[in-house]
Amino acid sequence: MPALPEYLTRALLESEGVPVVPGVMLTSAPATVAGFPVFLKAQIPGATSRKSAGLVRRIDSPAELGAVLPDLLSRDRCEGVLAAEALDIELELYAGVVFDAGSSSALPGGRLLFSLAGGSGIEARAGSLTEIRFPLSSPPSPGTLAASLPDAPWRASAADLLAGMARTFCRYRLLVLEANPLAVLRGDGRVLVVDCRAEFEDRAVRNGEEALFGTASARAGDSTRLERMVDAFNRSDPAGTAFFRQNRGAPAPGAVRVATNLCGGGGKMLWEMAVGGRDDIFALNESDTSGGLSAFKSYRFLRAVLAQEDADLLLFTGSGMAFQSQLNIAAAIWKALRESPCVVPVMVRFGGTDEDKARAMFERLSGSLRAPVRTYPSEVFPNAMVDSIRGFLEDAGAASPVPPSCPPGGTPAFEVAVPPGRFHVDGARCAECRERPCLGACPTHFLAWAEGCGPAKAEGQRCTGCLMCEAACLLDGSAGLFIELEMPEVE
Repeated sequence: MPALPEYLTRALLESEGVPVVPGVMLTSAPATVAGFPVFLKAQIPGATSRKSAGLVRRIDSPAELGAVLPDLLSRDRCEGVLAAEALDIELELYAGVVFDAGSSSALPGGRLLFSLAGGSGIEARAGSLTEIRFPLSSPPSPGTLAASLPDAPWRASAADLLAGMARTFCRYRLLVLEANPLAVLRGDGRVLVVDCRAEFEDRAVRNGEEALFGTASARAGDSTRLERMVDAFNRSDPAGTAFFRQNRGAPAPGAVRVATNLCGGGGKMLWEMAVGGRDDIFALNESDTSGGLSAFKSYRFLRAVLAQEDADLLLFTGSGMAFQSQLNIAAAIWKALRESPCVVPVMVRFGGTDEDKARAMFERLSGSLRAPVRTYPSEVFPNAMVDSIRGFLEDAGAASPVPPSCPPGGTPAFEVAVPPGRFHVDGARCAECRERPCLGACPTHFLAWAEGCGPAKAEGQRCTGCLMCEAACLLDGSAGLFIELEMPEVE
């Protein structure tokens, strides 16, 4: 999914009356601003961890402005520089709105996330999030939101701002809208958006909105085949955000070429902090998967990431955000390693819901995988993973010569449209299965048992694409269930 730079996200928020830090967009040098100090922030789509990368600078004088602005404007893919006023901040908060694909008992909607722990340290925020679910047709009112906020002088201002964020999310059909931090101003208690980002679906942009989303001049000819592939399965499975862009640069001699799946803004930010300024590690791609992807979609994304030529390593890191199911992602990683034509050693850091169960799954699989996998708990940050890459590759050796798993021939037993998947059932194998672990593993009771045939689609239930049934069948059943997740064909 495309990511909006901050200045375009600000424009969406302002259209719904959401207060943002005053600022002006600078697109050429020399330039002037109304007063100092200001913060200069390079506007690069998809960029995170901008401060550590030198893309955010405090400026205290015209001389500093003249020296720093040309450098920021020259950065790759920079669309301009936002000059934002410096504020006297008493407290930093966090707010986000994400798309919720729903379940068998709940329609799709939005989830508003709020935390008193704003700014840096996104990993520690999962346990402190307040979540408010709402229908897309009726975003929550300030009064409703105020009831869920702490009794503080800034509560009314924050409730108005959060209601505006929810309206913005619904009006522009966004997938992710994040404000981090929100600033409570010292003295008057007003709450303003300091930094923000949004992610959206290309096809959701209506006629007349192209300028707001910066899509008017987008050129399809600039995209690679794998980027178009990711765009294709984003269209067929719109829940959650899957952003993928291949690196157009060239690695330094001897650099380790790393294919990445970075999960959420936190995972992406921590990775960029770990490799910033290093020339011995070359990221083959930018990536950001967040907002509650199904495991079906995570699998397809991993297949695209693994299809990059000359990769030495796959690195996955979770964000620690509560709405990312790490166990479902573990099932997707395992499936991709079974079925991808090309596999490489893998480093996986699980961070989020069920991370312990995800690591336990891979510990159980140790020794049976086609490629060496090393897992890390969320307490280990990506900088430590990056420092151990070369040692891991030296110990890993070559990948297994075992060929990839392929879907069985014949007509699938049943299919689901969204998220798209085909279920193949080996009736002979399933007839021998006594435990039927696939049924218990399905969180929505989508599967029923057909005597003599095996698992079948239950009436009135919905598949969320979690892959838990297939994983349970392989681990504890008779290996009679195979879910075929077709990769889109693109030119």
